[in-house]
Amino acid sequence: MEDIFVVKRCNKIIIHGRRAGESLHEPAEAQGWFRICDTRTGGFLGDGYDHEEQARSECDRLNAVSARVVAQESSG
Repeated sequence: MEDIFVVKRCNKIIIHGRRAGESLHEPAEAQGWFRICDTRTGGFLGDGYDHEEQARSECDRLNAVSARVVAQESSG
């Protein structure tokens, strides 16, 4: 069975502001963050994760629980 929940990488742009009177400021930074996507609905779960390992761990947990539920439904 294919996984129901998968990790998607999303882009995050960090804009550094500047105070009045400052002429220079740091350039924007491109970073990534991670969300868990439900492949059945295309929707996202939770608020997202800064680290892929955290998202993947939660994704694995959700898929394991879902597999047990599906197995129970199909057996009886």
